[in-house]
Amino acid sequence: MSTGRGTRLLLVLILVALGASLGRRRLDVVEVRGRSMSPALLPGDRLIAVRAPGRSGDVVLAPDPRDPGRELIKRVTAVSDSGVILRGDNPAASTDARTFGALSPAEVRWRVVARYWPPGRFGLVSRSQITDPGSKARSA
Repeated sequence: MSTGRGTRLLLVLILVALGASLGRRRLDVVEVRGRSMSPALLPGDRLIAVRAPGRSGDVVLAPDPRDPGRELIKRVTAVSDSGVILRGDNPAASTDARTFGALSPAEVRWRVVARYWPPGRFGLVSRSQITDPGSKARSA
C-alpha cells in the first residue's frame, strides 16, 4: 500500500471512529450481493459508507425505487437539482437508471468510502471518471 493511500485509509478509519462516537447514525456497513459493480466491487465485499451526498463518480447506497426495503449499490454518473443518475459498472448485470430513471437527490444519502472485507481487497473505494453516462466507469 502506498503512503498516500495508507494516509487516506487512516483518515477514513478515523472518520468511521468519530462517526460511531457521535451517537447519530453517520455510517453504515453493507455487503455486496450482486455483480452489477464488478470488477470494482464483487459479491461478498463488505463496505463502509458515510452519510454524505453522492458526487459524480462516487459509489453510493440508495433505496431501490422498485422495492424501498432493498438497498442498491451503484455509481453516480450525473447529479442535478432534478435527480441523480445511478449506473452499475457492469451494465450487463445491472438494473439501474436505465430501468428506473433518476432518483431524488434526497434519496442518495450514503457514499461508500472503504472496503473492509475480504482482507486482500481492504482499502478505499475510489471515485471513477465517467466519460459518458451510458459507458462503463474508469478507475481514477
